Amino acid sequence: MKKLFVLLMIAVFFAACEKPDLVPNNDDVNLKSTADDGVKLVGEHFNLNLIGVKDKTMKDDLAAGNVIFVDLEGTTEIGLVEGEDFAVLDKNGTDEDGALFQLPDPGFEPYVTELPYGYDTETDYSVYARPLGKPMTGATITTMAELSDYGWEILDKHGERIWENIMDNYDVISLVWGEFIPNPITFERLKGKQTFQNVTAELLSVVYEIVITYDSDPDPDVVVEEEITLHVRIPIFNEILKDEYWKYDNDGLKLLQLRFYPWGTDMTQEDLEDGWDSL
Repeated sequence: MKKLFVLLMIAVFFAACEKPDLVPNNDDVNLKSTADDGVKLVGEHFNLNLIGVKDKTMKDDLAAGNVIFVDLEGTTEIGLVEGEDFAVLDKNGTDEDGALFQLPDPGFEPYVTELPYGYDTETDYSVYARPLGKPMTGATITTMAELSDYGWEILDKHGERIWENIMDNYDVISLVWGEFIPNPITFERLKGKQTFQNVTAELLSVVYEIVITYDSDPDPDVVVEEEITLHVRIPIFNEILKDEYWKYDNDGLKLLQLRFYPWGTDMTQEDLEDGWDSL
């Protein structure tokens, strides 16, 4: 009987080790914390603390938990790596290599923001953030990514799903990538209790322009070329992108708390706020 009990305890131990580092949210249950989007932040989540430090005070070896150190003043790069679970791979963002953070695929499709219908625009998980520490400080995070080789090649593949709504609405002559559109999220540490913000769209996706040249004349024998610029929201880790990272611009903020919860956020809500949803 004792041997069976020991075996069961070993099995439980290994099963626990395989799970993501989620923590109960008892403090927010007691405080009845509600985020800026009206969602009650209850239940297990992954917690990540971005701690602002000066280089000379960085104690990487002494830090415990899910922590990334960023420069107290200036810019820090936090590289993003795809994985099944959340994990800090390199916690020191104050050196030349920057920090490294692993997180899962966001779980939604790339889509044209002005033509989102028929696409999966909801994420598999959501990200919330709040600034803590000394009041009257702040920080800004911008998700950065370049177009991959496939991102450039897909312009000639008009049959690809991502362009379906464009092809249905326009007599397309050509597609050309336009500019990268930064979508930063700024945090201000004010006095008093700080509210969590839903930052899912800002931290899990980037937006690029797509310039469309099309024939606006219904007469098949006449071609009248016109041009329109739309926007494409692309999730991090999609094959269209490469070299994803968070650019963290700090203005004295000592602590930014990020929480990852296992429910989805509809990306099109961010499109509405940014005005990228109308033709």
